[in-house]
Amino acid sequence: MAILTKIRNRSGLAIGAVGLALGLFVVSDALNSNRGWFGSGSQTNNVGEIDGETIGIKQFDDKLQYNMENFQKRTQQENLDEATRGQVRDQTWNQMLNDFMLMKEYDQLGVTISEEELADMIYGNNIHAQIKQSFTDPNTGMFDVNIVKRNLKQITEGTDEKMKAQWKEFEDFLVTETLQRKYATLLKKGLYATSLEAKNLYTNRTQTADVNFVALAYNTIADSSITADESDLKSYFKKNMEKFKERENSRKLEFVVWDFAPTSEDSAEVQKWAFEQVEQFKAADNDTAYVDINSDAKFNSTAKRKSDFPESVQARLFHDSVGTVIGPVFENGKYSIYKISGIKQDSVFSMRASHILIRPEGATNLDSSNAQIKANDVLKRIKGGEDFAKLAQEFGTDGTKDRGGDLGWFPEGQMVKEFNDAVKNGKKGDQFVLKTQFGYHVIKITEDKTKKMVCAGILERSVEASEKTSTTAYNDASQFAASSRDVESFNKNMDEKKMVKRVAEFVRETDNFLPGYNEAREAVRWAFNAKVGDVSEVMTVGGDKYVIATLTMIREKGKANFDASKDRVTNDYRKDKKAEQLSEKLKLAMEGAGTLDALSKKMNQSITPIASQTFENGSIPYVGFDNSFAGTIAGTTGINKLYGPVKGDAAIYAYQVSKITPAPVMTDFNQQKAELNASLQQRVEYSYFEILKELKNVKDNRFLFY
Repeated sequence: MAILTKIRNRSGLAIGAVGLALGLFVVSDALNSNRGWFGSGSQTNNVGEIDGETIGIKQFDDKLQYNMENFQKRTQQENLDEATRGQVRDQTWNQMLNDFMLMKEYDQLGVTISEEELADMIYGNNIHAQIKQSFTDPNTGMFDVNIVKRNLKQITEGTDEKMKAQWKEFEDFLVTETLQRKYATLLKKGLYATSLEAKNLYTNRTQTADVNFVALAYNTIADSSITADESDLKSYFKKNMEKFKERENSRKLEFVVWDFAPTSEDSAEVQKWAFEQVEQFKAADNDTAYVDINSDAKFNSTAKRKSDFPESVQARLFHDSVGTVIGPVFENGKYSIYKISGIKQDSVFSMRASHILIRPEGATNLDSSNAQIKANDVLKRIKGGEDFAKLAQEFGTDGTKDRGGDLGWFPEGQMVKEFNDAVKNGKKGDQFVLKTQFGYHVIKITEDKTKKMVCAGILERSVEASEKTSTTAYNDASQFAASSRDVESFNKNMDEKKMVKRVAEFVRETDNFLPGYNEAREAVRWAFNAKVGDVSEVMTVGGDKYVIATLTMIREKGKANFDASKDRVTNDYRKDKKAEQLSEKLKLAMEGAGTLDALSKKMNQSITPIASQTFENGSIPYVGFDNSFAGTIAGTTGINKLYGPVKGDAAIYAYQVSKITPAPVMTDFNQQKAELNASLQQRVEYSYFEILKELKNVKDNRFLFY
């Protein structure tokens, strides 16, 4: 199979497997439908192409909207920011590639999943990890398959169509994940390390050479001493064009920014609004209607625990009576006013405590005893008046130490049973030591337990740029754009207005940002539809900035472009010229010098010794990494013979090998085979999806639409 060959030939790919990254909300409905994703149409209507078949924008957008709505339902988010929308778009794209590419692979190879296998993962002998996680009792840590069966029966025999749809979606996810795992396993079984590869790995690590060398490093010649005109560089570029081919499509932009973040006047205006609202909100008869009309967010009628509210208002919300108005409070860029609309009782207690976890250093009884002694000593110091939070930072061994041991509010049953019961049965101010499976806890109960829940109407308004602020910035940017119709006028206006020029060197077609600026999809999309020298209209970046850009460079995947590669061409050209000069210098010095010692004296260059150099180790003392020279040493068979000049990655060398120690005799290379096989199998997990995209000639045109 071509995919196996490509995986063997690749090294160290860091591309995430399709696997769970697709998420529960984008599981494939192609498993249960014959509807295809692909249709005909012109290029302008195609969001992508796979193996010559096009993905129409309507097909993609329909699936994208379905996934967006599904994600919003699961996360209970009314509005999604651009970053989240971009993630859903990426996952939808991967899902459609998965449906097209992998489904064909499954069909050709006979990879399937039976009803019996699916049942076995849900309530059989091989329960899926997510089933176990969802149906494990948090108090006992025990999993009961009978609970799964009862829940499944209620869903399938019930009338709740929403629950049925969610369960069907989860089953589809299990099928998709299992098919992918089977396919990956099949690929792994087709890859193996040969005995020769295992032997070479062993030899490369264990055969050594003792070497003495003289090095003339490239950095001993100043870059400024190597001059090259444009024709020299272009000639060098043409001769070495292959190594300057671009690995991906990218663009270079230069841009200027107008910030229309909220001003102090904007903030004062919202603050004034908030204080004016207090009495009106207090007098309102219908909290729901008042919030829905006047707030940035709709009224939420759900009663919440203390932990669900900001700490700044928790105390009053859970102490005062219905009708009390609290605020305004300024947090997270917005002013909020809270009105207690209702109070109810929870089915479980909410509790709050701080702790200092002291773990035993080992597994012996002595380790446990020492941890207990330390915990009791810390408790004694706390009762003696020392600060709990400071001691938590000093002695704590879990993540809470950085916040003084504070666990915040937590519902009954969330902690392990011993901890839960101790806090539940105590009262505010109690301090004691408790042992659990995690170690010894120094505990302080910081609030009394409560079952109280509060429903609060929240009147809120974010501090945003006013229309005046935004309009002023937009007008300035528009005037700049109107007088900057080419690169020359763009640069002239920028200089005259003393604006700072920003540079985005390698912008990829799927990026959602410019360096230092998020949510820049509009600018990225413009760049991939523009020509070099074009200047953009006013574009919005990050929700509070205007940008005008000029496109200065286009890099296309698989093509070598002199202008785009000029810096690399110049560096490589200089390096080669330095190598020529140093090689000639060393060659002349070697004439009449039969030994390295004689050469060293003649050139006034010190000799550097290396003991036990291996092929696998590319580090050369006092030079740095030079894999070329390390490989040359490994391939040398002559002893005490002067070799040179040898061109390395970092220097020109003359050297002598004084001793070669062959790899110790070994007949069993199973350990090396196992290591190579593990490496190959790991590459399968990370690379097969990307390799399939190459084999299927996948073209991604999403940048034209989103």
